[in-house]
Parts: sequence; C-alpha cells; structure tokens
Amino acid sequence: MAGSKRTINGVIARALARTRADAAATRVWAVVDAARDPRIGAAVRHANSRGVCLYGDDVPNELASAAPWVVPMPPDSTFGALFASTGRGHAWGIVTRSDAPREAVAQHFTTLLRAQLPDGRVVLFRFYDPRVLRAYLPTCTPDELAQIFGPCAGFLLEQADGGQREYVVEQGALVVREPRWDLWID
Repeated sequence: MAGSKRTINGVIARALARTRADAAATRVWAVVDAARDPRIGAAVRHANSRGVCLYGDDVPNELASAAPWVVPMPPDSTFGALFASTGRGHAWGIVTRSDAPREAVAQHFTTLLRAQLPDGRVVLFRFYDPRVLRAYLPTCTPDELAQIFGPCAGFLLEQADGGQREYVVEQGALVVREPRWDLWID
C-alpha cells in the first residue's frame, strides 16, 4: 500500500511539474519582424515554434516571410536561443510576458498593427521594432499604455547600447528599469 501511494504521489508530482512547465512555456513571447533577417521567418515557421503570423494564416509565403510573428519562448526554445544569440543588437523584435493563451496574445498584437496619424492617414505601426516601441511608450497616456500592454505584464526591449530594459506599467504610469530576470527566465 505504501509503495503504491508513493507511486501515485509520483504520478501526481510529475503531472504537476509538467503543468507548471507548460504554463511557464507560454509566459514569455517574442514579437518578431521576419523582414529583419531571413532566419527569423524560417525559424518561426518551424513545426515546433508554434508561431502565429500577425497578418493571418492565409497570406502568401512571400508576405509571411516579411511579416511580424508572435512566437512562444519556453525555456528550451530553439527560437529563443536564436533570438538571444543572433538577433541581439539587430532589432529583431520585442519580448513580452503574458499568462494569456497564444491566440489571445496574437489577437491583441494584431489590433496594434495600424495607427491613425493626426492627418487621418492610417499607417502600419511597427510596434514590434524595439527602436519604435522604446520611443513610443514614454509618450503614451495611461489609456494608451493600457491599450498597448493589453494582456501583457511587461516588455523587454533592446536598447541602443545593446542592453535590455524592462518596461512595465505601475499605477497607470510607465516604469523603465533594469530587467528582473526572474520574471523572464524560468
């Protein structure tokens, strides 16, 4: 009896560990610009990346190869390793934290793809370019910050010097700080 109890406990412990690993796997996401480097598009379309093209599922390959993508970055992600090693310093994209499901994260970022200029023109908004987002966020009102962050708890943005800064909203205001790596790496 005691042996089977330990076995059942072991099964439960393994199931809980697997659940935690799956939850952690969907906590960190990259939003990348496939137009920045041909390796990005190839990597996000890889069968194991589970990337979502923000332009939709039915776009021609030529457009998908230059489109923005949302890519999960679990701890063992080959895309995450490529992003960190090769993309660093090349403005490949941004990293975000969210506990929302993949579809909700992708849907949120799809709503940010267009912006209306003061003269009324609608243009593509390249929020996924860290150079654009780090310049834009400090200009936002609390309502605009809420709209940009949506289901995201924070953004990790590459800086001009190659370093990283964490952008979060606290009490309606933007806070830029050194990354709390425990929130970004499991």
